[in-house]
Amino acid sequence: MSEDEAISAPFGEAEMSLLVLHDEVPPNGREIEHVANDDVLAALAKRFKVEEVADLIFEALLTPLASDCLQVSGKVRGKVRQLCGVTLDPLWTQINIDFSTEFQPQELVAKYVVPEDDFDTELPEAMQNGQADIGEMVTQVFAMEIPAYPRAEDAEFVGYGQSEAEREAEDAKQSPFAALSALKASNDTSDET
Repeated sequence: MSEDEAISAPFGEAEMSLLVLHDEVPPNGREIEHVANDDVLAALAKRFKVEEVADLIFEALLTPLASDCLQVSGKVRGKVRQLCGVTLDPLWTQINIDFSTEFQPQELVAKYVVPEDDFDTELPEAMQNGQADIGEMVTQVFAMEIPAYPRAEDAEFVGYGQSEAEREAEDAKQSPFAALSALKASNDTSDET
């Protein structure tokens, strides 16, 4: 299985998919609160390649826009347990982030062309058959906040299992590049004479 297959699922079939039909959102909007159950939390931990996901909850306000579009804004919070990259001890990261995005029909989203070097433009999310997958969008927002290199606050990297004396001896060694630089400098001086 490729990495793309591991992180994507058919529309509406992701771990925390929550489909909302555009026509079911009243003109004054609709509020949603969703708490992920234990099965979803375990599946998300596997998807994110972390030790554990816990207390994941999101609140969203859905507002209909013209042309069968939806504006969705809200807040997601939860926590992930990972291994510290230095000590390998487990640590929890609390995530609490606001989000806001627009959902548009898939055929409209498909028409967007964004230059390869444009990293600032945020494309709208695609709706299929008038449905927006609010849960998957929130899952992606949450995933973007998970630290790639978790590190406990007091963790300090002290070398690759070396003693203090070994680290000092290694630091005192002259690098090969310094030796080349000295050789070049001596050649430059001899060329001048």
